[in-house]
Formats: sequence, structure tokens, C-alpha cells
Amino acid sequence: MSNRPRTDAGSDDTGAAAHAEETARIRELLAELEAAFAQADAERFDAPFTADVVFTAVDGARFVGWEALHAYHRDRLSTPTDALTTWYELEHISFPAPDVAVVALRQPIEVAGARRANVGTWTLVKRDGSWWVCAAQNTGVAAGA
Repeated sequence: MSNRPRTDAGSDDTGAAAHAEETARIRELLAELEAAFAQADAERFDAPFTADVVFTAVDGARFVGWEALHAYHRDRLSTPTDALTTWYELEHISFPAPDVAVVALRQPIEVAGARRANVGTWTLVKRDGSWWVCAAQNTGVAAGA
């Protein structure tokens, strides 16, 4: 069917340039999350999440609101993470509206030489020039997938 709508807002060259700039800013946000995780800094890690965030963890636990999410991350990051390395790989991004981004990402994780991964679909909103995570769904990837 050729008349299916696209979710990307703006498809001209000006829109493409704006998307490149916004995509770079979202990559910076992911890099900041990586750095915060490496330092086991829950406050810094949770800084870009909205007050009313809805976050679903890999195990299916759902956290509604920044305080609930921060309590979860504070607990998870309170144990040493020296043996664990993780990062984010942006696999796809779309902008269904100028201030909304839907991000598909992969999060490889290395622990003591073993490797696994999570995948996620996150929704970000831009407020006052900054990108904020307002919803995140994370799923563990089966071994070999």
C-alpha cells in the first residue's frame, strides 16, 4: 500500500539538517548516560528523565515517575560496577513531531568476559531546548539473538 503515512515530521532538506543536529544531541545524551553509569552516579544518570517518566526495566518491572525510577537506579548502582561495562548504540531514530523522538537502541553489556545485550524503545521530548526521556521500554535479548 503506497499511501501509508510516515512518522517522520518534515522530509525536505531543511528537515534532514534539523534531524542531524537533533540526532547528534540525542547521541550526546546517550553518551552522558554511559558516563554516569560508569561512575555509578544514579543522580547524574537519571538527570535527563522527566518527572512523569514511565520506565520498564529488562525484568518487566515498571517505574512511574522520576522518584520511583531514581530509587531503582540508586539501588542498582549502589553495588560496584567495575566488572560491568555497558554502552548505547542508536539503531534507529524517528521524529514524529518536531519536539518528539522515538529512539530504538541496543545496550551491549560485558561482565567478566561474557557479553549480553538489551534493546529498548525510548520516547524523548524536547523542552526548553533540551531532550528528556519520558518513556522507555527495555527488553533483554536472548543469547545468540
